[in-house]
Amino acid sequence: MRRHSQNPTPKAWRHYIEEVRQGKIWDISMLNAYDGEDLKTDIRIVDFREVFSLPRNFLENWLSCQDTRLRLLPPYREHLSQAFARFFMRVGLPIDIPRLR
Repeated sequence: MRRHSQNPTPKAWRHYIEEVRQGKIWDISMLNAYDGEDLKTDIRIVDFREVFSLPRNFLENWLSCQDTRLRLLPPYREHLSQAFARFFMRVGLPIDIPRLR
Protein backbone atom coordinates (compact mmCIF):
# COMPACT_ATOMS: atom_id res chain seq x y z
CA MET A 1 0.00 0.00 0.00
CA ARG A 2 2.72 2.50 0.92
CA ARG A 3 4.82 1.37 -2.03
CA HIS A 4 2.58 3.31 -4.36
CA SER A 5 3.25 6.65 -2.59
CA GLN A 6 -0.11 6.50 -0.92
CA ASN A 7 -0.82 7.97 2.48
CA PRO A 8 -3.62 5.75 3.83
CA THR A 9 -5.95 6.73 6.61
CA PRO A 10 -5.49 4.87 9.91
CA LYS A 11 -8.65 2.88 9.17
CA ALA A 12 -7.41 1.89 5.69
CA TRP A 13 -4.00 0.95 7.13
CA ARG A 14 -5.58 -1.27 9.82
CA HIS A 15 -7.68 -2.95 7.12
CA TYR A 16 -4.57 -3.54 4.99
CA ILE A 17 -2.61 -4.97 7.93
CA GLU A 18 -5.53 -7.26 8.76
CA GLU A 19 -5.48 -8.54 5.18
CA VAL A 20 -1.76 -9.21 5.53
CA ARG A 21 -2.41 -11.09 8.78
CA GLN A 22 -5.05 -13.21 7.06
CA GLY A 23 -2.71 -14.02 4.16
CA LYS A 24 -4.75 -12.16 1.55
CA ILE A 25 -1.85 -10.02 0.32
CA TRP A 26 0.16 -12.32 -1.93
CA ASP A 27 3.60 -10.68 -1.81
CA ILE A 28 4.04 -10.29 1.97
CA SER A 29 3.47 -12.40 5.04
CA MET A 30 3.35 -11.77 8.79
CA LEU A 31 5.25 -13.60 11.53
CA ASN A 32 4.00 -13.45 15.09
CA ALA A 33 5.98 -11.85 17.92
CA TYR A 34 8.17 -14.03 20.14
CA ASP A 35 8.70 -13.48 23.85
CA GLY A 36 11.24 -15.98 25.18
CA GLU A 37 13.75 -15.86 27.98
CA ASP A 38 16.74 -15.04 25.77
CA LEU A 39 15.16 -13.44 22.71
CA LYS A 40 12.23 -11.17 22.07
CA THR A 41 10.89 -9.93 18.75
CA ASP A 42 7.98 -7.87 17.58
CA ILE A 43 5.63 -8.96 14.82
CA ARG A 44 7.66 -9.27 11.62
CA ILE A 45 6.69 -8.64 8.02
CA VAL A 46 8.27 -10.84 5.34
CA ASP A 47 8.48 -9.22 1.91
CA PHE A 48 8.78 -11.91 -0.75
CA ARG A 49 9.95 -9.34 -3.29
CA GLU A 50 13.22 -9.02 -1.33
CA VAL A 51 14.94 -12.39 -1.80
CA PHE A 52 18.60 -12.87 -0.89
CA SER A 53 20.85 -15.85 -1.47
CA LEU A 54 24.03 -16.65 0.40
CA PRO A 55 26.57 -19.44 -0.01
CA ARG A 56 25.78 -22.43 2.19
CA ASN A 57 29.30 -22.51 3.68
CA PHE A 58 28.96 -18.88 4.74
CA LEU A 59 25.66 -19.61 6.51
CA GLU A 60 26.97 -22.72 8.24
CA ASN A 61 30.01 -20.82 9.54
CA TRP A 62 27.91 -17.88 10.67
CA LEU A 63 25.39 -20.14 12.42
CA SER A 64 28.14 -22.01 14.25
CA CYS A 65 29.20 -18.71 15.86
CA GLN A 66 25.69 -17.84 17.11
CA ASP A 67 24.63 -18.59 20.69
CA THR A 68 20.89 -18.70 20.17
CA ARG A 69 18.62 -18.22 17.20
CA LEU A 70 14.95 -18.36 16.41
CA ARG A 71 13.54 -21.07 14.20
CA LEU A 72 10.09 -21.50 12.79
CA LEU A 73 8.49 -24.72 13.89
CA PRO A 74 6.00 -26.74 11.88
CA PRO A 75 3.29 -25.85 10.87
CA TYR A 76 4.46 -22.19 10.84
CA ARG A 77 7.49 -23.05 8.71
CA GLU A 78 5.28 -24.83 6.14
CA HIS A 79 2.78 -21.96 6.17
CA LEU A 80 5.51 -19.42 5.34
CA SER A 81 7.01 -21.74 2.73
CA GLN A 82 3.64 -22.21 1.05
CA ALA A 83 3.00 -18.46 1.01
CA PHE A 84 6.39 -17.90 -0.66
CA ALA A 85 5.66 -20.65 -3.19
CA ARG A 86 2.32 -19.01 -4.08
CA PHE A 87 4.14 -15.74 -4.69
CA PHE A 88 7.06 -17.25 -6.58
CA MET A 89 5.05 -19.45 -8.93
CA ARG A 90 2.48 -16.87 -9.98
CA VAL A 91 1.85 -17.07 -13.69
CA GLY A 92 1.24 -13.80 -15.50
CA LEU A 93 -1.41 -14.16 -18.18
CA PRO A 94 -1.13 -11.97 -21.27
CA ILE A 95 -4.83 -11.10 -21.07
CA ASP A 96 -6.46 -10.96 -17.67
CA ILE A 97 -10.01 -12.12 -17.01
CA PRO A 98 -12.21 -9.03 -16.65
CA ARG A 99 -13.89 -8.30 -13.32
CA LEU A 100 -17.43 -9.54 -12.93
CA ARG A 101 -20.04 -6.87 -12.42
